[in-house]
Amino acid sequence: MDYFEKFWLFVRKYLFSILLIIAGITFLIVGMSKGGSQANLAQSSNFTFAAIILLFLGAISLYFIMEKKIGKAITLISSLIFLLGAVIFIYLNISTVQNTVIQLRKIEESENLAKQGLSDIQKLQDAYERKNRKLATSFEELTTFAKSDSIKVLDKAIGDIPSRRMTVAEGRQLGYKYPKAVISEEEAIKLGLITRIYKMVPVADYTFSKEKDDKRLYDFELDKLNQMRQLDNTTKDFTVKAVAADSAFNVLFQAIPPYGPQDPANIKDTFQIGSLIEVNTKSNWK
Repeated sequence: MDYFEKFWLFVRKYLFSILLIIAGITFLIVGMSKGGSQANLAQSSNFTFAAIILLFLGAISLYFIMEKKIGKAITLISSLIFLLGAVIFIYLNISTVQNTVIQLRKIEESENLAKQGLSDIQKLQDAYERKNRKLATSFEELTTFAKSDSIKVLDKAIGDIPSRRMTVAEGRQLGYKYPKAVISEEEAIKLGLITRIYKMVPVADYTFSKEKDDKRLYDFELDKLNQMRQLDNTTKDFTVKAVAADSAFNVLFQAIPPYGPQDPANIKDTFQIGSLIEVNTKSNWK
């Protein structure tokens, strides 16, 4: 038998068992690692125990294929241990996957709670900007605005804006030297062509009416505008930063992670609205 045939015979007989042993040792090292830069990536105790079972399975399988006779009692006991180890290994892996799925779902739910809170802030910030031509720089400003200020809302509309060209008489009525090719809504109202009736509505009532927020994750509470809800019924504060820019401010609201049971090492995004670079109230998620 030449060298290649001997090598191939060795591969066929021992490779699977050796790979199991190597995998078991590798997983065991990863599972028991607690120091260094990978500290935040340490695995659960189930992962470590499963690695030990994998190592044991590799050793048992190697023992079975070794060229030596094994007593019936030892064979029976080893077979039962091998079978039990395989069952435990499968169970632990399924359990680990299930726990991971549950954790990911809780993280997603926590992220959605953070987004809900930021969306509430965004709605008030948009309303504040429309009314004051600038952004609010604190939760106090937004809360006071929502409680005491009002927004002009269209209550009744009669007639449509004409799509025709303005007549000479209409142009003279508005004080124009020449009639315009397109009639604006404001001009149509002045000419009596249409009717628009507006009313003043409290900011909070209009912005967070049930008709507009039927898919909320929780009831809106103005006094808790600065609080990020969490799955365990606790809260933590949103943060707000403002930077002077010309005569106004650029404002940034953030929901600081972790979100739910999120591992700090796996944090990729910090959900936020606004910007410290430019004036806007956009969110950074889709």
